[in-house]
Amino acid sequence: MNSYSTFKLLNVVDTCALWNVLASLFLYRNSKAVGMSMSSTQFVRYECLHKRGANSPEWNELRKRLRERVAAGEIMFCDIELEDLQEVASLEGRLAISKGELSSIAWAKRTGQSFFSDDQKAKRLAESVIDHESIQDTPHLCAWLCIQGTIHEHDEGRIRADLRSLNRFLDPHISNAFRSALEIRLMNDMRRRSGQLTE
Repeated sequence: MNSYSTFKLLNVVDTCALWNVLASLFLYRNSKAVGMSMSSTQFVRYECLHKRGANSPEWNELRKRLRERVAAGEIMFCDIELEDLQEVASLEGRLAISKGELSSIAWAKRTGQSFFSDDQKAKRLAESVIDHESIQDTPHLCAWLCIQGTIHEHDEGRIRADLRSLNRFLDPHISNAFRSALEIRLMNDMRRRSGQLTE
C-alpha cells in the first residue's frame, strides 16, 4: 500500500495500459498536468493502430485519441535497437505475452524508465529484469494522483464510467486503489495533526 505514495513520472507504456489511460480523458489530462510522460515502442504502435480490435466505435475512438496525442507530440513511439530485440527474444520464451509488452519491458530497462502495464503476466515477467518500484499501472496512477490531491475520491466514478464507455474494465483494481489512497491520506493527516500538537 505504501508504494502508492510515490510515482515515477517517466513511463514506457504497453498496449493495454495505453488504451486504459486514453479511455479516460479526465485521467489522461490530470496525469499530463503533473508531468507524467508516456512513450512506447513501434511494436506497441503496430498493436494499437494496425493489429488490435475490430472496427467498433470504441476501438475507433481510442485510435482517434491516440493519433491526436501522437500528433500533439505527447506520446512517442521509439525504435528499439538490436540489443533490445535480443532481450525481447530472451524474454519471449518465458511467458506468453505480446511483442508490445515484451518490447516495452526491454525499452524501460534500457532507458531507466518505469514499465507501465495493466497486464498481470507482463508485470510478473518485468519483475525479473526491472526493479519492483519501477513497475506501475493505471490503478497506481489513480491512487497517487488522489494522494497528491490532483484528483479526488469522488472522481473514481467518473474514471470508471469513462473506462466502461470504451469497454475498458479495471474493477476492482481502481476501487481498491482509491480506497488505499484514502487510507494513506488519512494517515498522513493524522501524522500532521500529531506533529502540530507536539510543536
